[in-house]
Amino acid sequence: MAEQASAITSCEVCGSVDLRLAVDLGFHPMCDDLVAVGDDRACREYPIEILFCDVCRTAHQRFQIPKHELFPATYHYRSRHTADVLNGMKDLVAACEQSLGSLAAKKVLDIGCNDGSLLSFFVAKGAIAFGIEPTGAAADASQRGYPIVNDFFSEAVAEDFVRRHGRPDIVTFTNVFAHIEDLKSVLRALQQVCQEHTLIVIENHYLGAILDKNQFDTFYHEHPRTYSYTSFAHIAKSLGREIVRAEFPKRYGGNIRIFLAAPHGPSRADDGQAAIARAEELFGQRLDQLAGKISRWKTNKLDEIRSLVAEHGPMRAKAFPGRAAIPIKMLGLTTADVSAAYEKPGSAKIGHYIPGTRIPIKSDDDFDPGKADQAPLLNLAWHITNEISSYLRQRGYAGRIIDIISPEDFLDKR
Repeated sequence: MAEQASAITSCEVCGSVDLRLAVDLGFHPMCDDLVAVGDDRACREYPIEILFCDVCRTAHQRFQIPKHELFPATYHYRSRHTADVLNGMKDLVAACEQSLGSLAAKKVLDIGCNDGSLLSFFVAKGAIAFGIEPTGAAADASQRGYPIVNDFFSEAVAEDFVRRHGRPDIVTFTNVFAHIEDLKSVLRALQQVCQEHTLIVIENHYLGAILDKNQFDTFYHEHPRTYSYTSFAHIAKSLGREIVRAEFPKRYGGNIRIFLAAPHGPSRADDGQAAIARAEELFGQRLDQLAGKISRWKTNKLDEIRSLVAEHGPMRAKAFPGRAAIPIKMLGLTTADVSAAYEKPGSAKIGHYIPGTRIPIKSDDDFDPGKADQAPLLNLAWHITNEISSYLRQRGYAGRIIDIISPEDFLDKR
């Protein structure tokens, strides 16, 4: 069962106790629980049940795994390996420059800074970089020369940061706000670290984009919450700030980027925020419909994979983004279906099994693009399919690329 996972009973954004079950994906391993090849350890599995709050339109994991288990020192993800992520970071910095003018000498604190990739783009604009990162990725960021706090963001960490470095002009969270275990504690820490003119920039998966593209694989354990614009309106109010700008970048299949400032801060952009809030009134109904779509995806994708395996043998797979652990488990894929997944050379994931399986993760250097039969390949990073396709073609692979999740999978084909 869900050992060491606690169940929530109220909305962590607005406090409502009227949460309802919307999506049940069953039991899954943690997406970064990578077992070394040759180790017979089995991954522990936890339920993924998504609750929805109709008040603030926030989706919640019912069962939340403690952050020290989800994000250990050995955490494998590094931002620098994904071009889509880096391009999104450049865009975020440009948006900050549009809001504030020159970033020269501005103090920027990136919370959950990973390997410091975002900070490097700020530094290129003359900003002064600081980071907070709980995992071993902090060492990568430190090697870039930035002061990094290797810890989870908390009130004590915020107090110590202010004592050492003063209060920042900009605080950023990029796809980290979804990872926060205790939201109220983090909001208190955020208030403590900010000064009145501090601009808070939060970028996260957007519930609307998840519904538009049926991205159920983003509901993995590392994401205790998935937000709407309405969610952030409640968060802004709790911080005594307002949303001064809202954007919807395309990275990771569709994000929301929110700029929070004190009242009478930067000029509010005319970006149709009232219309966005009205459109979100249908989110609850659309989330309820997702279960039926997932069922069709599972049937159609299994039929396709089994047909290809019968013709060509076990497929090779490209990439292993953590979110891919969800569809792999739901399809029950094994080495009889997928011989190996291939990651960019240098990835810390290489030499491990995909969580919950014995499918090995290998280096692209071991991938033979000139395989005679050009058997179809399974793309596990379907949310960045253009990047993956371009990369594979450059490396000489000319075969068919099959996304593990694609729009046609949700059609009723029977």
